[in-house]
Amino acid sequence: MTRQSIAVVFAGSGGSGAMSAGAVFLRAAARAGYYGMMTQLFGAQVRGGESASLVQIGVAPVDAPPDRYDVFVALDWDKVEQFAAEIPLDETTLIMADPAAGAVPPGIARSKGKVVALPMTDSSETKSDRALHGKRVNMFATGCLAALCGIAPDNVAGAIEAIFGDKGKDVTAANAARAAAGAQAAKGLGLDLALAAPTKAARWLINGNQAAALGALRGGVRFVGCYPITPATDLVEWLAPHLIKLGGRLVLGEDELASINLVLGASFGGVPAMTVTSGPGLSLMVESLGLAIAAEIPMVLIDVMRAGPSTGIASKTEQSDLNIAIYGTHGDAPHIVMAPLSVADCAATTEYAVYVSESLQVPAIVLSDQMLGQATAVIDPVSDRPAPMVRKTNGVAPGQPFKRYATGGDAVTPMPSPGTPGREWVAEGLTHNEAGLPASGAAMHVAQIHKRARKIREFDPGAHWGEVTGAGDTAILAFGSTVGAAREAARRLAETGHPVRVIALRMLSPLPMHALAQALDGVKRLIVIEQNDSGQLYRHLLGHKAVPVETESVARPGPLPFRPSEIVNYVA
Repeated sequence: MTRQSIAVVFAGSGGSGAMSAGAVFLRAAARAGYYGMMTQLFGAQVRGGESASLVQIGVAPVDAPPDRYDVFVALDWDKVEQFAAEIPLDETTLIMADPAAGAVPPGIARSKGKVVALPMTDSSETKSDRALHGKRVNMFATGCLAALCGIAPDNVAGAIEAIFGDKGKDVTAANAARAAAGAQAAKGLGLDLALAAPTKAARWLINGNQAAALGALRGGVRFVGCYPITPATDLVEWLAPHLIKLGGRLVLGEDELASINLVLGASFGGVPAMTVTSGPGLSLMVESLGLAIAAEIPMVLIDVMRAGPSTGIASKTEQSDLNIAIYGTHGDAPHIVMAPLSVADCAATTEYAVYVSESLQVPAIVLSDQMLGQATAVIDPVSDRPAPMVRKTNGVAPGQPFKRYATGGDAVTPMPSPGTPGREWVAEGLTHNEAGLPASGAAMHVAQIHKRARKIREFDPGAHWGEVTGAGDTAILAFGSTVGAAREAARRLAETGHPVRVIALRMLSPLPMHALAQALDGVKRLIVIEQNDSGQLYRHLLGHKAVPVETESVARPGPLPFRPSEIVNYVA
């Protein structure tokens, strides 16, 4: 019986080529017509350490981590055991390794998986050849596994060309030759991992960080101020050249506070602007986030969450920045917080965040996470886009004085570009009057607080608040990268006659109270699932009386992701 999907691990020490192996395997599968997703495991070391690429491919879209891996390919055994808890294996797993690499480590062997001997080095090469040009065991393993899955050699060769083509013909040819040798070796293993035939169609190969960057560009962002931080750096690496092509600019600040201040300056000047960071950087940006709220300056802040607090585990995922994103500023500081629901949704959610920020003149935080941001997926093209919304720059009645922060009328007041005749204004963090000049009276302080709060209170996200899938009187509520596992669990439960609906919450603040009430209609049991220890989303929902008091909380810190079988077992 042919398989519908397969989950594979390429693991080894840093520099062994595990990430390249996964990237080539996923791209080759995409060229063959399969869907897929690759996530990454690596240590905090700048060089060396341990690394693994976790790849799933199949005939249907992949949005959730697997319960177990079908194949574990060891490029070497150095430090691989450190990932044992994050790579579930069992007695049906094939463990493929070169006998010359030594015995299977106890942490991997305890899975009782079947060990398959796979000599990966080229015996015709001398030690000096391997030292100068590398062993390329990663491409040998990739070619072997692709052949076992039924992926044609030309798809592997095309993937190698796409990934290594800029390194020269010699490098590309050498890698292709080793992949071809691996495919030949597969014939002698006596294994059948063939996948069902895919349905070919035009698809995208993109990671969540790239999708978020694309959404920002689609939304009109033309200035980015940022400071490098894992796991958000590759977002700006992809964004920079594309931004320049569109006439925009990306500037690296000397630190996070400088970066967000650059963004505020650009936005004040009339240019949609954005910064990108992770948890530690968000902590440093909070002061200027408050300035943006007080001065009503639009900006987008993407936080690709990682395991915290403090430095935490920079390369691992967690959903523990919800509290600081919503409540982190001092004073009454209303703003927008939303989270993408999948790799593909990173594009639409970020684009929508730009529109909301510009139209309401408030900061909008997009809470992605490492698992979403650095997961590379084969997806259907993202064609559904939110309707554009723009900054209000005029609207003052003829003959009337311009008041940038006028109260009493529309809470969203005109924000003219600097230099507009008769429309000068001051952007001030101090409590200010309607003209923007500092004021210390109680009445104006309260009036401006109410003005800013009313913008958020009257905001209606419409259909963008979130998504509901499935049916039944049991519901799972999730956000971010946990949505995929929740949906897969609900699919399995429905197949066994236990329908479950999944409420995927995109708009985290302000909470879409009316939409949530409709989504919860008829629900008798509600479970909130999130990847942090304190149940931040659960407590946020309870605090606003958005969910019943008997709602169940399933919360645990990262970096281990929720797997569909865990959710199935809990719900059942």
